[in-house]
Amino acid sequence: MEYTYPYYYKQFKCTAHQCSDTCCAGWQIAIDKKTLKKYKKEKGPFGNRLYNSVDWPEGTFLQYDHKRCAFLNEQNLCDICLEAGEEYLCKTCRRYPRHYEEFENLREISLSLSCPEAARLILGTKRPISFKTREQESDTEEYDVFDFFLFTKLQEIREFLFETIRREDMSFEIKTALMLAAVHDLQNRLSRQELFAVDDLLKRYRQPDFPEKIQKKWRRYENRGEVRCYLMHGMMYRLHQLEVLDPEWESWLKKCEGLLYEETPPGIYISRREEFCTAYADRNYEYERLLEYFIFSYFCGAVYDGNAFGKLKLAVVHTLLIRELNLASWMIKKEAYSFEDQIEISHRYAREIEHSDLNLHKIDKMMSEDPFFDLDHLLVCTLG
Repeated sequence: MEYTYPYYYKQFKCTAHQCSDTCCAGWQIAIDKKTLKKYKKEKGPFGNRLYNSVDWPEGTFLQYDHKRCAFLNEQNLCDICLEAGEEYLCKTCRRYPRHYEEFENLREISLSLSCPEAARLILGTKRPISFKTREQESDTEEYDVFDFFLFTKLQEIREFLFETIRREDMSFEIKTALMLAAVHDLQNRLSRQELFAVDDLLKRYRQPDFPEKIQKKWRRYENRGEVRCYLMHGMMYRLHQLEVLDPEWESWLKKCEGLLYEETPPGIYISRREEFCTAYADRNYEYERLLEYFIFSYFCGAVYDGNAFGKLKLAVVHTLLIRELNLASWMIKKEAYSFEDQIEISHRYAREIEHSDLNLHKIDKMMSEDPFFDLDHLLVCTLG
């Protein structure tokens, strides 16, 4: 089995009770079958507590005030770890914040943005993402249906996306637009099962003068601030269709939405956004790291549904929305706005989006079916 992970993966260290948040509250923690069997066999006082603290039919830990796990104590430490050791944790708790994407004979491991300390590693460097690989002996896997040829093409396309992000001769906005245009064109080939045409298309997009040529076609998307304001409002509004894991997040989201698009006239919104982008132009690398994170986590999952463009749209929309929430935070805090605010916004956003199967399904469906997320609209939101 091959394992691939970002270069910073092994730098992660849990800060436990010193963390600004806790991963043991706010969502249901599923217990794997092997651990459930172990818990059922436990005797004595600890066994009694396990028996009374697990929803056995659902296979989850019970929760108390503010959706806190039954084993999370007042010091924000896990009583299972303290009483029985880490080997007694379920698979979910042992792995988090590590996220696994599974492919035939390959596991791609990332750190989840929803963890504040992981978010600090992901966003806190100007260094573009790179990967390490290790081999581990295990049984050879054979999937009933796994299109290995499609998977290799998706890997090639993803490498092109990472190459584009690494380029120093283009702005963040042009890089994002170029990636959207490329994967839109590539999706047409994938949908027609013309995988042989992918190489030629990538070659064309990699030509040194291609970005300059295509930018001439994008002029109709530029300087359309009011349209962009309307579109971003619509995209943020759609977040209210998702399952709410934290009511405080929902109220804060509504506050940001109201400030950006309802209380602030479009003309003032445009000038505030320009001021924010100018003031923090040297921190655009944070948004490049966000794009890399979402692309690495989800793009090659298109091998299972064929929707590569939907996966890239997902990455772009999440990044754009986090940037809008950063703008709202800056409008509230002005000079007090800091990198810690970026960490707070990004990890809370990821907690709501990535830790609900229902939300992941709804967002996938939006990217595929909602015309609000078509290419023209995303190019306006990127370049407008």
